[in-house]
Amino acid sequence: MTADTARGQSVWNGRDWYVSFGEANKSRDWDDARRYGFVSAGGRKWYSDSLQQVPVGGRVFAYIPKVGYVGLGTVTAPATPADHAVLTVDGRPVAFRRLELVGPYGREVPDPDPDEDYREWILPVAWEHTVDRAQALRMPGLFANQNSACRLRDQFTIDEVTAFFAAGDR
Repeated sequence: MTADTARGQSVWNGRDWYVSFGEANKSRDWDDARRYGFVSAGGRKWYSDSLQQVPVGGRVFAYIPKVGYVGLGTVTAPATPADHAVLTVDGRPVAFRRLELVGPYGREVPDPDPDEDYREWILPVAWEHTVDRAQALRMPGLFANQNSACRLRDQFTIDEVTAFFAAGDR
């Protein structure tokens, strides 16, 4: 018995990641992420640190809180602060801050703590499938939590989300 199964968790497959794409404070926008191929997190280290753990080649299941699963894709480069991030757009590298974006991807911090990282971090993703917010997959039993990113171990969620996006290919 592994440590994971001893705690009641499924064994991680080494590939799948849950990524929460929070839009609640209007600091980021799903339409931008779909168009340009990325997910992001920031505002404090607690949010950005987990996103930085997602490796190149990892498969991400993108979830908008209170909306549902909206994307499935593969990470193409490590997470980078927005001011230094470069994405491939129409086959060309483009600085993230030069893109026509709806969201600001960062916010003013009135009294910043010098030991805190408030930057927005960008994780490039090659989307296999995405849907608009209105078509998001939301059903009882699907995995969701408050972390910006974490290893996705819930086989029910992996199966349901994968089937949902595969059905869009028909």
